Amino acid sequence: MFLTFWRFRRAIASHVWPLGGGALLVIFVAAMQVALPWPMKVIVDDVLQPSGPSEQHRLPGFLGLADAGPLQLLLLAAAALLAMTLLNAAAEYLGTRVLNGVGERVMATIRVDVFTHLQRLSLSFHDRQRLGDLVTRTTTDVDYVRALMVSMLSVLLPNVFILGFIVTICVMVDPAFALIGLAVAPLLFVTVLVYRRRIKAASREARRKDSDIAAAMSETFSSVRVMQTYTSETRHEEDFRTRNDGRKDAGLKVIGLQSVFSPLVDVIATLGTVLVLWVGAQRVLEGTMTLGLLLVFLAYLKALYAPMKALAKLTTVISRGQASAERIQEILDTAPAITDKPGARPAPRLAGAVELRGVSFGYQENRDVLHGIDLKAEPGNMVAITGPTGAGKSSVASLIPRLYDVTQGSVFLDGVDIRDLQLATVRRQVSMVLQESILFRGTIHDNIVYGSEGVSREHVYAAAQAAYVDEFVRNLPLGYDTPVAERGVTLSGGQRQRIAIARALVRDTPIVILDEPTSGLDAISEQYIMRGLDRLMAGRTVIVIAHRLSTLQRADQIYVLDHGRVVETGRHGDLIASGGLYSRLDRLQHTGDTHAPTLGLTQTETIA
Repeated sequence: MFLTFWRFRRAIASHVWPLGGGALLVIFVAAMQVALPWPMKVIVDDVLQPSGPSEQHRLPGFLGLADAGPLQLLLLAAAALLAMTLLNAAAEYLGTRVLNGVGERVMATIRVDVFTHLQRLSLSFHDRQRLGDLVTRTTTDVDYVRALMVSMLSVLLPNVFILGFIVTICVMVDPAFALIGLAVAPLLFVTVLVYRRRIKAASREARRKDSDIAAAMSETFSSVRVMQTYTSETRHEEDFRTRNDGRKDAGLKVIGLQSVFSPLVDVIATLGTVLVLWVGAQRVLEGTMTLGLLLVFLAYLKALYAPMKALAKLTTVISRGQASAERIQEILDTAPAITDKPGARPAPRLAGAVELRGVSFGYQENRDVLHGIDLKAEPGNMVAITGPTGAGKSSVASLIPRLYDVTQGSVFLDGVDIRDLQLATVRRQVSMVLQESILFRGTIHDNIVYGSEGVSREHVYAAAQAAYVDEFVRNLPLGYDTPVAERGVTLSGGQRQRIAIARALVRDTPIVILDEPTSGLDAISEQYIMRGLDRLMAGRTVIVIAHRLSTLQRADQIYVLDHGRVVETGRHGDLIASGGLYSRLDRLQHTGDTHAPTLGLTQTETIA
């Protein structure tokens, strides 16, 4: 349990003093609860039975109350009981407020740490993860860890001190009777240990099922348009029911274990209480123990078993929190696959020369999708990459800003191995316009300046006009302050692409990567996009992935990929004359002959 605090020591470090103050307050509460039965003993033994037996258990003379009368003792005992109760209440209030406040602040720090770390993890990590699971770890798991930490400090810590105080006082007052009261304690500890382990395992399974549900919901609602278009609601509903039933069964298992655990603790505690009552009553009747002292022992016995019962209730919280802490730590312990190597230097302003030498790459170990790629783009030139689907075109583009690392060979920028340059300084000099432009929640202006700092509004307007964003923004009531819905679903595909081009223009990078930027657009939208791209590409090194010959014809050099290898290279006219794969693709696009040989082209590409 305390390993959780050690795991998150960095987040806790800035809250050590309030955390220590809260811990002292709950320890004070524990001391007050141990002291509360003693005024009642005074009332029973020294007020109600002033001439009873067992004088050895009366108030000691050094308190100066040896000659006090019954009414004086009653007044003092009642005042002491009231004062201790008020102090206990005040300390409990302050301790609870302080510890819960620290818990919230620590969890806010941890949540930021997890989110920040996830952003910096490489694409290879995110390719393997489910979005819903990552969201669950950043939200629900963090909340469960907060509940664990607060419970350990506000419930477990005082109960541990209560146990220590009670055992110490009981042994000092009456060692033999204390052993009788503690006779069932070992059985309680064994019961707690056994059930806690089982509940922790069940809680861990329940957390895994929670992630399955979150992943299913994320996948479904992120593709709700496709789901409704294909009327596949029933399929998703059945899948969700299956996952939900699994979570229900895991939750019922936790509840079942908890339901057995708590009554079992009650039964064991009752056995101990009956034993103390039986022996204590006999000793009171024999005159070897006062009634007040027996009441103190019974109160302590109840307080002794209360921590066990509290732990029974906390078992689920602790087990769930530990499982969540492990899941969060798993994220924080994951190192980014793409990092700056020691001695990497900041990249200067690049001229834009790009070269791949003997590059091989695979998303999985020993399964390369690129094999010995050689590619070169001179500053200010346009290089096109084409080929069948799955040939590795987008993989090549991903290596240039070092979204992935090559398995063999090297990527050079201005003649320098990209791994010798600091990652952030490289990526700031590369812009990408993808086939499906990603927009974020915010305004159109926010999306244009995304990834750029200190950009004036005039510069934004100039970039928007160059990318023909102004053509449709001027008709919007709020103009550039128009809110954009999540993923930009309120805008057309052409409008989103124009905003993406404006974003790239604002960044003003020497290298631009275009991944099918006009695919799927109507003729009018494509005209706007091509005009914007012309302005974006001017004076920059452009790497474009394309199938359309209208784009390919403009390239200074074309690389044709097939099955992860460069099979042809040259200008448009030379490749047409060679009669290879590129020539066949050109003929298919001009004739629309879907029965011609495709040399690995998919049906979609053949028809295109």
